[in-house]
Amino acid sequence: MTAAGARVATASAVLEVENLKTWFRVRSGLSKAVDGVSFAVHPGESYALVGESGCGKSVTALSIMGLVPQPAGFVAGGSIALEGRGLLTLSEAERRPLRGARMAMIFQEPMTSLNPVLTAGAQLVESLALHRGLTGAAATAEAVALFGRVRLPDPARAFDAWPHELSGGQRQRVMIAIALACRPALLIADEPTTALDVTVQDQILELIDDLRRDTGMAVLLITHNLGLVRQTATRVGVMYAGKLVEEAATASIFRDPRHPYTVKLLESVPTAHRRHRALAAIPGFVPDASAYPDGCRFAPRCHRAFSVCPLVVPRNLAAAPKHRVECHLYDPEFQARALPPPVEIAEAPAAAAPQGTAESLLLARGVEVHFPVTAGVLRRVVARVKAVDGVDLVVPRGVSVALVGESGCGKTTLGKALLQLIRPTAGSVAFQGTELTALRGRDLKPFRRRMQIVFQDPYGSLNPRLTVGEIVTEGLRAHGREDSSAVDVGELLKTVGLDASAASRYPHEFSGGQRQRIGIARALAVRPDFLVCDEATSALDVSVQAQILNLLRDLGKRLGLTYLFITHDLGLVEYLADLVSVMYLGRVVESGTVEEVFGAPKHPYTQALLAAVPRVDATGRKRILLGGDVPSPVHPPAGCHFHPRCPEVMPQCRESYPPETPLSTSRCVRCFLYHS
Repeated sequence: MTAAGARVATASAVLEVENLKTWFRVRSGLSKAVDGVSFAVHPGESYALVGESGCGKSVTALSIMGLVPQPAGFVAGGSIALEGRGLLTLSEAERRPLRGARMAMIFQEPMTSLNPVLTAGAQLVESLALHRGLTGAAATAEAVALFGRVRLPDPARAFDAWPHELSGGQRQRVMIAIALACRPALLIADEPTTALDVTVQDQILELIDDLRRDTGMAVLLITHNLGLVRQTATRVGVMYAGKLVEEAATASIFRDPRHPYTVKLLESVPTAHRRHRALAAIPGFVPDASAYPDGCRFAPRCHRAFSVCPLVVPRNLAAAPKHRVECHLYDPEFQARALPPPVEIAEAPAAAAPQGTAESLLLARGVEVHFPVTAGVLRRVVARVKAVDGVDLVVPRGVSVALVGESGCGKTTLGKALLQLIRPTAGSVAFQGTELTALRGRDLKPFRRRMQIVFQDPYGSLNPRLTVGEIVTEGLRAHGREDSSAVDVGELLKTVGLDASAASRYPHEFSGGQRQRIGIARALAVRPDFLVCDEATSALDVSVQAQILNLLRDLGKRLGLTYLFITHDLGLVEYLADLVSVMYLGRVVESGTVEEVFGAPKHPYTQALLAAVPRVDATGRKRILLGGDVPSPVHPPAGCHFHPRCPEVMPQCRESYPPETPLSTSRCVRCFLYHS
């Protein structure tokens, strides 16, 4: 490879990208989103592109698919070849048949990628008809079968469902089914599992891996989940500021990362051994693509930078066999110069686990949320969706509590019920001794400020007609604090990893991760006591996630904030939470301190969840693949709701629901294995 990063063409490669440059015309000039990137993906290989938001990963994928927004965006140079055929010389009419048939893409945001006026089945049938010539009953049968393969519960019902009737994880599975429908030679997966819980993620990755092995399909994986990369990728390319700064086999990247940027990315991942310690967040931001610095683009943020780095562009060099890196640290011309030692982050001693005697900020008892199912002309109630079905939850003041479980288990519904955004059907929710379910209107409003939520979907939760500054101060105005100077918007935006100038821009001008940071800033603006984070970091790359987790951790200590994390990221729970409750089909099946539950999980469901977590340290438990999906909450199974999927099922599990069995002063489990 030359200094410019060029590579010799390989006939066997499914995809070859050489010196690709994709630029955008913006007010300030040219935004060089992708600025000279070269890599190849071979049959049966999974190649992962990793890096922070704004580094050019998704634009690289859009360039390959020929979907760069025009006329602002254009390919300024380089070449892209699919199975030896140059794509950039093809007309749109010539390229269109290749999409779906020979190359397909799973997009990051399924709600904005699916057509809201077509059912999920109709959108899949459309692809089958166009590329495989299937119509009528044959197309319907194939579509239902594909929905079954991606583990959609009740595939026949999903076929007739509209996108808005499906959960985020279910919509993502519809997108995956559409992408895999024609068994393409190249599958581009842009954050394919962001909206999925760990068990479904495990199933989907197994499906993609099976197709990759059986058909020789090449996979280009774009993700910020480094544990997933370690588990599934063959090779890794690390992108920063439009360039590929490191490339090597996956094992080499994780065992011996060379570029300082890669080192810090890996150190940013929350893990159990970093628990209660600050993560190695990378200072500053990815530079604007229209104003890259001279020399090494990472130099302003680099803990290993020396005098030449801001002045001279680094060459692409071999740091080890089949391990290339763009860094002056490995250039013989500069190795003789004095290099500063690495800057290690100071680690505070681990905090002690919370005690059960702590004062309760929020106390929920027997909470139920049942939604009516109506039918017929008169819309009579024929059944009820038991989304939350008798949950007890204690949230001590100043403690971080996590709710985990698969999609459809009732986690988000319970979170909204605690905040009274959804009124519980039954049960009690007390906040500092005040029963919230008895309050209405003005009486409830003072508690709204003290309890805030960061929603999972940052695009749907931000008003597109307001600027970011107006969004952040919206809560202040809603609570009668017209003096917006009560909060420094610019400083708050900086705190969550955004430039102060973002205050004058609109939500559509930001990436998904950046929009999530705006949502966090809005929630923090009113200085709440209790903050519910519903998948608040799922859209963030690891370095920004580290900044946000450090922020939440520091605010919790400094302001005495209490958190409820609703998440499927069990690595985050291990790192940040103190207490954890595991939900399954509307009920809590195991709860306790994180050390207790994660150290020795008791319930078979908890064991399966933890076994499915992809880990950067490659120390995961024995893999446990659960069969099927979460049953319908309209007609839950008799007895223990988990027994149809449980590897430890006993006759009594089918007959009655197990009672709560205390295992310690802070730990309980609902399983007949521990009930005498």
